[in-house]
Amino acid sequence: MKSANAKNLLLASILATFVVGCGGGSSDSGSTTPEIPVAPTTPAKIFGSVEAVSTTNQTITVNGYTLQTAGTPINYEDNILELADLTPGVQVEVETLKGKAIDIELNPAIAGVVSEVQGNKLVVNGTTFTFSALNSDIQVGSWVMISALQQNDGTWSVSSVNQAPVLTHAEIEGRISLLDTTASKFNIGSMQVEYSNATIEYGDILKNGQWVEVDGNFENSHFVAAKIDVENDTDYDGVEIEGTITWVNSELSYFEIDNRTKIQVTANTKFEDGVKTDLKSGNQVDVDMANSSSGLVATNIDFENQQPEIPVTQAREFSNQGFATLNSGIVTINGTEFVIDAATHFDDGLTEAMLNNIWIEVEGIEVKATALTPAHWLIKEIERETKETEISLEGPVSNNSLWNYTSSDNSLAQFDGKWVEVECMLNGDDLLNCRLD
Repeated sequence: MKSANAKNLLLASILATFVVGCGGGSSDSGSTTPEIPVAPTTPAKIFGSVEAVSTTNQTITVNGYTLQTAGTPINYEDNILELADLTPGVQVEVETLKGKAIDIELNPAIAGVVSEVQGNKLVVNGTTFTFSALNSDIQVGSWVMISALQQNDGTWSVSSVNQAPVLTHAEIEGRISLLDTTASKFNIGSMQVEYSNATIEYGDILKNGQWVEVDGNFENSHFVAAKIDVENDTDYDGVEIEGTITWVNSELSYFEIDNRTKIQVTANTKFEDGVKTDLKSGNQVDVDMANSSSGLVATNIDFENQQPEIPVTQAREFSNQGFATLNSGIVTINGTEFVIDAATHFDDGLTEAMLNNIWIEVEGIEVKATALTPAHWLIKEIERETKETEISLEGPVSNNSLWNYTSSDNSLAQFDGKWVEVECMLNGDDLLNCRLD
């Protein structure tokens, strides 16, 4: 843990001082030059929320690392900021070298002009945000930067709201939903984005489920995009991030942080203060990552025994198996529809075009209904499977049925009204001898 590193560094410093004090006065004592304490090792890049700021000591703490900031440039877009402008909860991207921050870039989820303030609620870019520690200096007309996490239902959990200098454009980032390529529109949460005249960096093709950063301006109840940047795995190469596990597959080989970043676990992944089986939804982790041909890989996972800086809503996880049919991004298994998006992981070399009439396993989360979208089952991972006489399923049981598989021996009936993970014998579409997995 970082706290142990800090203790070791302090002990080394004390011992070094002791040696100098005892041995420095005698030329024939055989004393040796004391070792100089080595600065704690820090990742080259750290993405996370500010935990503490000291203007007196000129330090900032992010992901458990306390970093020197004297002389360090602090920026948002092209605006130069001061250390005093940072507060706990602000999301930052930090480049480091030997325990010092050499560059700090603020990374708010939203930036724009406040159009309404009522108590602890404010409206920015047409979206209402709630923040219990809202500063009274923030008023209608103020430019603000909002650090927040988007939940799987599109709502936001806010960790900080800070005044910003007057900016040349507003910003919003998040997952694309309700994409309409004909009308050149999509949604980020409840915010509609119009992008007919926007520059899409690197010529990326927009898809539902992509995480994007959009620059532009809020006009006439929607956000008019000027530039769209689609997040990709290379953005996280060599980065340490801190966050909450929001989904993990049944094999513990793939997990997701903060409803956003999907990461693979390999035989070479190292674990600190925990083991592989501690990969569970709700656990807080620091993850060092490297990009590979198959996506982001965790090189080190450090389990944190603390509550997340920003609360993350945990969705219920499901799994299902069966023969699949595909139509316009919807996978149907035994009469139940499941949704594919750009973040769905295809295992075993599968592609979307290969899904018809093969036996697969799907794992994902329940997404509850919003004012804009109906409730649906969102697929996080698709894996080719072999149909066998035993089947594992997870989800809601109703009327002695799970995913439209019924149980002629009524072994599912005991779980009616419950969300369960079960193993059953499979005979056609009939489930027998179902028991908790």
